[in-house]
Amino acid sequence: MRKARKQEIVAELEEVLSQPGSVILTDYRGLTVKEMNELRRALARAGGRMRVAKNTLLRRALGERERAALQEFLEGPVAVTLAPGDPVAVLREMRAFARVHQQLALKAGWVGSRVFRGEQLAEMATLPSREELLGRLVGVLSAPLSQLVGVLQAGPRDLVLTLHGLARQREEQASASASA
Repeated sequence: MRKARKQEIVAELEEVLSQPGSVILTDYRGLTVKEMNELRRALARAGGRMRVAKNTLLRRALGERERAALQEFLEGPVAVTLAPGDPVAVLREMRAFARVHQQLALKAGWVGSRVFRGEQLAEMATLPSREELLGRLVGVLSAPLSQLVGVLQAGPRDLVLTLHGLARQREEQASASASA
């Protein structure tokens, strides 16, 4: 590969790695081109983008950046997956793909502001999606309010039921005394 082409690739990788989001490194050794394309399509549906690059070029692109801690995992064939949105959705797709194709292995990733090892990323893939977690949070926050509304409604409701029962009882007494 010519030096100019290498510089282009490093510049592209630097641009991609400077974008916000998560970076996931995987070992794809043993996957066919067809399987890699299948994985790329699945990751694209989840909002991720996969790219294969030489480790030396990746090291240069990572340089002195915050994500430079990933350099220690650049051994053997490495594919870089970028997840600008929800990393859990991308990890879930990778995990599902790895169940069928055992050759795919999670090495490490930069999620949030720290490095996670492959096992930790696999555990992260089992987490509920962001939307589901937000839904649960809304449920937890709204539960006390709905309980308060129920308690506040109980007093007037019980009063109305008591008055209704008393009115019915008096009607029954009046009809019993009229028939006697």
